[in-house]
Amino acid sequence: MLYGVFSDVHGNLEALTEVLSFFEKTRVDAYIFCGDLVGYGPDPDACVALVRGLRKSLIPVCGNHDQAALGIIDPNWFNPYARCAVMWSRKMLSEESRTFLSRLHPRLDAKLFTVAHGTPRRPAEEYMLTVVQFKENLSKVGVWPLFVGHSHMPLYFRVRAEHDPKVPDVEVDTIEEAREVAAERKPYGVVPIVFNPGSVGQPRDQDWRASCALYDSDLMTFRVVRLEYDIQVVQQKIRDAGLPEFLALRLAFGQ
Repeated sequence: MLYGVFSDVHGNLEALTEVLSFFEKTRVDAYIFCGDLVGYGPDPDACVALVRGLRKSLIPVCGNHDQAALGIIDPNWFNPYARCAVMWSRKMLSEESRTFLSRLHPRLDAKLFTVAHGTPRRPAEEYMLTVVQFKENLSKVGVWPLFVGHSHMPLYFRVRAEHDPKVPDVEVDTIEEAREVAAERKPYGVVPIVFNPGSVGQPRDQDWRASCALYDSDLMTFRVVRLEYDIQVVQQKIRDAGLPEFLALRLAFGQ
């Protein structure tokens, strides 16, 4: 089964449209969404509407910005730019969008994999960025692979197949465009591995293009794809909405 994997849309409708169009052309069978439809960008309601209207199977979780827009978590923990954008997004959401987001959880345990926005231990808030964090979360996952977002970075963490369970040897790396990373299946199960598709709407790996991925559950392969979109249109929408200029500028630098 071929999954389109995406995360951290953050109200960027132009980037999301390109990603979903690519998934449709690739004929994915289903979607895995790792959270944060809103925040930062100028089209939060349109992005939620587009995702909730997907016709194929959708396995979604919510992110910390989604929760903040619903009033579930306190946005005062956010930096000033994020706080300003999420409070604005809160006012832009329709009742239908609020209802859709309110039904999502920051972690989802599926039959073939696990999905969490940040980490399985603290799914809405914690970033999976270090080997230490990966090791501390190993016991929190029942079904591998684990798909996460939140960091806006296309990454993978993988326990090397031949290792001492008490002292796992961990491999971690960024995933460049078109690079294929594979999970490994052993008699005892899938070797622990985390996949992060990067961010659709606000990449932070110095590449401005929208980031998403394809996951083949039969071959257990994960491939990152980068897609161009019209950044200038999004930047002008951010300015027209009265959102901080920094949020417009950062898009061009992949920051």
